[in-house]
Amino acid sequence: MGYPLPADDGRRVGRLREYRILDTEPEKRFDDLTFLASYICEAPVAMISLIDTHQWIKSIAGIDLKEIPREVSFCAHTIAQQGLLIVEDASRDDRFRDNPFVTDESVHLRFYAGTPLFSTDGLALGALCVLDRQPRRLTPRQYEALQALGRQVQDQMELRRNLIELRESTEQRDRLLHDLAFSERYLREIIETSRDGILVEDKEVAVYINTAYARLFGYDRPEEVMGKPIRELAAPEDVDRLIDYGRKRARGEPAPTQYEFRIKRRDGSLLDLEASISDFRFDDRHYIITFARDITERKRSEAERERLIDELRRALGSIKTLRGLLPICSSCKKIRDDKGYWNQLEAYVEAHSEADFTHGICPECARRLYPEIEP
Repeated sequence: MGYPLPADDGRRVGRLREYRILDTEPEKRFDDLTFLASYICEAPVAMISLIDTHQWIKSIAGIDLKEIPREVSFCAHTIAQQGLLIVEDASRDDRFRDNPFVTDESVHLRFYAGTPLFSTDGLALGALCVLDRQPRRLTPRQYEALQALGRQVQDQMELRRNLIELRESTEQRDRLLHDLAFSERYLREIIETSRDGILVEDKEVAVYINTAYARLFGYDRPEEVMGKPIRELAAPEDVDRLIDYGRKRARGEPAPTQYEFRIKRRDGSLLDLEASISDFRFDDRHYIITFARDITERKRSEAERERLIDELRRALGSIKTLRGLLPICSSCKKIRDDKGYWNQLEAYVEAHSEADFTHGICPECARRLYPEIEP
């Protein structure tokens, strides 16, 4: 015993599963429509069926049934026909005369009327049907009512799917907002505890600044600096250079990403900074981020080092190097210079350095030369 397959059955089953309604619990919104179908059509049994590999029953009135094999399903014919299916006497219909629901005396199905349930793109997903154990007909008004109720079932299925998607979207949004709030708090903690100053500018105005940078300017709170033009924050001699760098970035032209400059502090003093620069665009706006640190001590150390090096160079420049072995006379103790002349020790040293000599006499020489004055 076979059953007709729609040409697009695979896509149809896939679309049905997107509704996430298969194997779900009964819902009053569907049970109410099943009751109305049974009441209006004066049929003892009514059901809302959805068909994938089986006929799965979402709602039923009159009997207790959950699932029907697809090969014996009347609703399988309804979705294949994609229109209202009326079987006035199944025992006289070649398609159903051998169906176990017809031949089984405990069921004795004779009458079936079903209207297909469509997805928004026109795929038949299942059927709303009424059944009776007696051969019969429906009135034209009952046919119309059954089809109207079928459209209501479709609307409820769409509403149900939309509510699921809305709930999931809301849950996803809430998760994203939670993650965003966490990320923002985490990032803010990093920024606020950073030893480096961080400043964000937009259109040459400070739109964000962390506490470390505010303190570089001599302020206690970042809010005291935010909103100030960059021209008011940089040292006068550096303003044009910094503005030019920012405008080049805005035009997509090459500009330095690391450089030194000075800022004007609250008390009017100037402070040397070293900066790393990056930029990004968001909502058609161009933001420049400056990461800066105070290099005053480094500058002072560098200046001191240069001073010491200069002094050392001057000292070295004033000394004519005494190198190699110095030839000294073993008798008179004179020193021979590079030209072969013999000079007194003091004359040689004075010629090769800035050293000066004073003369005196050591105690041993005094005793040797003037024994008469030795006590």
